[in-house]
Amino acid sequence: MIAGHQVDAAMFSYIAKHIDADTFKLLLKAEPELTFDKSFAIVQIECRRKARNKIPELLQHDQFLFGRAISAEQCTHEEVAKFHASHFLPNDQVLDMTMGLGVDTYYISRIVQSVTTIEIDAETAETGRHNFSFLASNVEVVHGDSVEYLKNLDSEKRFDSIFIDPARRGDNNRRLYGLADCLPNVLSLLPLIKQHCKRLYIKASPMLDVTQSIKDLESDLTDVWAVSIKNECKELLFKLDFETPHSNVNLHALNHDGSGWQEFTTSANELGISTSHIIPEVGNFLYEPNASIMKLGCYNAVEQTLDLKQIAQNSHLMISNELIEEFPGRRFKILEITPFKDQVLKQLTKRIKQANIATRNFRLNADAVRKRLRMNDGGNIYIFATTLTSGEQTLLVCEKIT
Repeated sequence: MIAGHQVDAAMFSYIAKHIDADTFKLLLKAEPELTFDKSFAIVQIECRRKARNKIPELLQHDQFLFGRAISAEQCTHEEVAKFHASHFLPNDQVLDMTMGLGVDTYYISRIVQSVTTIEIDAETAETGRHNFSFLASNVEVVHGDSVEYLKNLDSEKRFDSIFIDPARRGDNNRRLYGLADCLPNVLSLLPLIKQHCKRLYIKASPMLDVTQSIKDLESDLTDVWAVSIKNECKELLFKLDFETPHSNVNLHALNHDGSGWQEFTTSANELGISTSHIIPEVGNFLYEPNASIMKLGCYNAVEQTLDLKQIAQNSHLMISNELIEEFPGRRFKILEITPFKDQVLKQLTKRIKQANIATRNFRLNADAVRKRLRMNDGGNIYIFATTLTSGEQTLLVCEKIT
């Protein structure tokens, strides 16, 4: 029995055999000869499908189990978990205060000496013990409240690092945007955590206000990472160092494009509003920062580092005369610049039947612009609707540079 469910070799064989089957039909099918909990097996099939692109390495293990269906949706992406693990050292003893499915725990365990991981849900904890029985011998799974665990810990016990991923939703599945609103409340726990570790890593919602979070975490904060997968910001990661003095917070914008990580790093002291803007011209190269750059708001640092200028203060579109290969985001070449006026739009629509539409600092959203243009979606042409510093509403017709 695992987490109250009958589990045997036949169940794992059943899961593998029906991994692509219609689970609704499977559920209705009478199979009295089965020796295991069929409903639990079907949950495993559905979870494996949902998570197959997020944790392919772990799912190579036929006996890997999901404690609850929601864990497949909420689990950490494999590449993000590997990134988390890269911050730990071989001799580290680590406490993971929020195990969940255990993806972060697993990748951290591959780097460090040992991991103690806490899980408040009994079924999830038991499933975690089953998984780590064959995944990693240096992981101890503890069922309990991680806050109480810390409170009851011997005063002399110190971990090298603590990793925590507070719950991001409250009552009625309500999204939570502040560190103080998540469970457990990391801000109120900081004095207790500081007693028992040298370093703390907080995995947090991408919806958090970075500036406010930096203020909340105060003097111990050393680094903030905005982590994106294929240009979708997945999380913020905060590092607090309780032993090493430092004078500034480093900001890291990361995006994994499917083949590797793209990173831009700057100092929180370098954040600011650009006051130098440029009028775009045909033949210019246009740059759209990735989601992590946008989350951290480090546009000015990107401009200064790569010698770029923005079209306008709120456009977040940048221009150069020469192609910059290392730009952290998408790159385009401007083919045409068109005023957003009806008589001109009609001519544009006659020449271009298909395009990708985006708006930046514009009075209409992308759907409304597409409706005005009467164009199909897709293709290699990209049209950015934006407002210049003069106030003129303009369409930048571009081709994407791969």
